[in-house]
Amino acid sequence: PEKGRNWTVSIALPGSILDGSLTVELKTYLVGQIARACVMFNVDEIVIYNESAKGLSKENLGKDDYLPKSDPNLFMGRVLQYLETPLYLRKLLFPMHRDLKFAGLLNPLDPPHHVHLDERSLYREGVVVRARDQNYSIVNCGMRKEVLIDRLVPTGSRVTVKIHGAEKDKKKMDKNAKTQAAITAMEASLSNDTAALQKYFMGTVVSPKTPREETGYYWGYQVRLADAVSKVFTESPFPNGYDLTIGTSDKGAPVSPAVISSIPHFSHALIVFGGATGIETAVDADEDLKCDADETKDMFDLWLNTCPAQGSRIVRTEEALLITMATLQSTLASQGI
Repeated sequence: PEKGRNWTVSIALPGSILDGSLTVELKTYLVGQIARACVMFNVDEIVIYNESAKGLSKENLGKDDYLPKSDPNLFMGRVLQYLETPLYLRKLLFPMHRDLKFAGLLNPLDPPHHVHLDERSLYREGVVVRARDQNYSIVNCGMRKEVLIDRLVPTGSRVTVKIHGAEKDKKKMDKNAKTQAAITAMEASLSNDTAALQKYFMGTVVSPKTPREETGYYWGYQVRLADAVSKVFTESPFPNGYDLTIGTSDKGAPVSPAVISSIPHFSHALIVFGGATGIETAVDADEDLKCDADETKDMFDLWLNTCPAQGSRIVRTEEALLITMATLQSTLASQGI
């Protein structure tokens, strides 16, 4: 990429689309298709919303309770998070879980942040393995040496690390005074311990969105669970919410050059997909929304049919995702600010 990117694209879809798959293998494969589509089109956030009136069983999020059937929303969220995690961190971050039984067989996503062992990369994802002393932690970033970072972070946390000296081009070496000061302080604290200087790479902790904002590289997606379709909007991680919302439906306005050219500039776009019976079902089930299913289109800036002349009675959600993102990708890239 030529420059950094501040704008983001989020998608929302219901976990209930997994209910149509009869075996765990097929459910897992469907989540893999969704993950691949999101990575191909640089989606920054995937929101899984609950389509039915009964809430998510969030209290079971951590425990592997042997219920007869996993909640599809949690199943989808868990497999999506697993796939987005670089391979060298998976064993450290994910305990054995029956939802992930077949996740290892899926096609790899291979996004830029899944960096290979000897590949040079200015940023890397890592997990804190232990504290070195009161000030610094040691991180496994999937390299030949561990990385010493500029602060104390709880063991087991996933962090994004900027690796000092990873730039091939000396002119581009980090000129940020704050980063330089942190590295200098770390080197000074190790000055008596030459073995440690040889043993570790140096790095500073950055926000997970820094690689995208600084370099423009796609840095994976965040996964968020929403109890109902209204929470997709109200619990947005962005302080001012989403400034462009697009709903997809076979009852929407057919996509045409005129419709696409009417998409305004935006910072945070959200594209919402429905399940087998459309977004309207989720709107009906949502007790916080006071509108009828017929008024669903009024919740969005644009209400689009991205596959106008469909030859099948139903377009599956994972197909709609590919068709919609392919249709809108160049417009989103030109209108994002």
